[in-house]
Amino acid sequence: MRLKPAVAGSRPPVDRRDAAALASAALGDAALPLLVVRRSRRMTGLNLLFGSLCFGLAVASVWAAWKEGGDLLGPMFLLVLVAVYGVQAGQQFRDDSPKLVVERAGLSLPGVIDGPVAWTRIEEIATTTGLRALGGGRIDIVVDLETYARMKLGTRWLGDPIVRRAGPRAALSIHGAALDTATKSIFAAMRRHWPPGG
Repeated sequence: MRLKPAVAGSRPPVDRRDAAALASAALGDAALPLLVVRRSRRMTGLNLLFGSLCFGLAVASVWAAWKEGGDLLGPMFLLVLVAVYGVQAGQQFRDDSPKLVVERAGLSLPGVIDGPVAWTRIEEIATTTGLRALGGGRIDIVVDLETYARMKLGTRWLGDPIVRRAGPRAALSIHGAALDTATKSIFAAMRRHWPPGG
């Protein structure tokens, strides 16, 4: 579930999960987020299912090696690796916290950086298309070096939706497939405020 972009002259709807935090601010419309984005329940559910299946296969592999008196090192290593992946997938499936919030004050990336990144600190925003069924590509963002240095970016193979962008620039990527909101909708909400004064 997510907030839809606000229509000019109207108050944006507030997700019930954000109501308490927003009510405590009591600062009027200017304090309300325009878009709150969370993990995709569909994708995290598929990851959890995949992890469970792999764990079952890894256990069967260990059992077969033990019965045959073979080397257990390889199967045990695989079992531990798959177990870590499964635990991570389970945590992500239960995680309902916002991962990205588009606000008038800036772009908030909870867990990546404290406080919103002011729109003036964002140097470039670009989007790439992807499979429609998987949320439609990604958004690449270039920020100033000071902001980038304070970011704690995730790892793609562990299912993190916001990761470091390869290259010499201070850039990060937001992967739409891992989120509950289509990339084009996130990009459109950002473009309402970036570039500043644009």
